[in-house]
Amino acid sequence: MVFMTDLSLNDGSFESSILQNLPVLLEQLEKLVKSAKRIRSESFQAFEDELLRKLLWLRPSVNGISAISCCENTPQLGFSKISIRNLGTTLEKDLTSPKRRTPEKRLQSWLIHQALKSGGRLKVLEDLLGGQYWFVSDEIALKTGSKKVVADMLLVRVDCEGMASLVNAELKSKRSMETFRQVISFRDALECPGLQKSWREFANVMTGKSFQWNPSEETRGIVIWPAVENLTHARANTKRKDYERLDLIGYEDSGPNAYILEIEKPVGKA
Repeated sequence: MVFMTDLSLNDGSFESSILQNLPVLLEQLEKLVKSAKRIRSESFQAFEDELLRKLLWLRPSVNGISAISCCENTPQLGFSKISIRNLGTTLEKDLTSPKRRTPEKRLQSWLIHQALKSGGRLKVLEDLLGGQYWFVSDEIALKTGSKKVVADMLLVRVDCEGMASLVNAELKSKRSMETFRQVISFRDALECPGLQKSWREFANVMTGKSFQWNPSEETRGIVIWPAVENLTHARANTKRKDYERLDLIGYEDSGPNAYILEIEKPVGKA
C-alpha cells in the first residue's frame, strides 16, 4: 500500500500550460463535442437497444467514436473508428477476453454498466454522496503541448437545489498519492474559463439533459481506490484536509460483477 504524504498538488505550472495552449485545447474540445453529437444523432441512436444487449456503449473522443465493452469478461475492450456505415457489422463481431486481470478496467466497466442500466445515473454514487450523479463519458484525453490531461470518468453532479457541476473521477487498483495529482490536474482544464462552456455543452449532449449549471466555475473530484480494513489507523487518509472538493471512496471486489463502495471520511470526522 502506498501512503499519502504532504503533496503540493498544484504549483501553477500545469494551469499555466493550459492557458498557453488554450486555442489548441478548445479545438480538441470542439472535436469531442462533434463526436458526441454524432453519437446522439438519430442514425446512431437506432442501434441503442442492440448496443445495450451486447453491453457496448459508444465513447466519443477527439479522433472519433469507439464502441466500448462494459462486460466483465471484456472490460474496456472495443472497436475504434466507428461510423454509421460500419456500426452494424461491428456489432456482429466478438471480443476476446484479456489474458491478464485488469482490476481498474473491470471497476470502470461496472460503473458504466450501472449508469447504462439507470438511464445514465450512477445511483451507486448517489447513495454515498447524495444528489444526482450523471455519467458523461470516460477515458477523456486532451493534449497540452508535451503534456496530456486525462480523466478516467467525467460526471455531472446535481445538488439538492438542482444546480449542476462537473466532476472528474479517477479509479485505481492501488492506493497511490499520484491519483490525487491526476484529479487536480484535470480539474485545471475543467475549471478554465475559456473551456468550461464547451465542457458543459459536451455534458449536455452526452446525457441528453439541459442542466441548470452552477454559476460558480468550481468542479468536484472523486478518487475511487481499494478500501482498507481500518480507516482509523490508515495514514493514507490523514491528509484529506488538503484536498478541497474531492470525495474519497474505497471499493471492495465482492465477486463476479459486484462491488461494495464506501465513502472514506477524514480521520476524526463523523
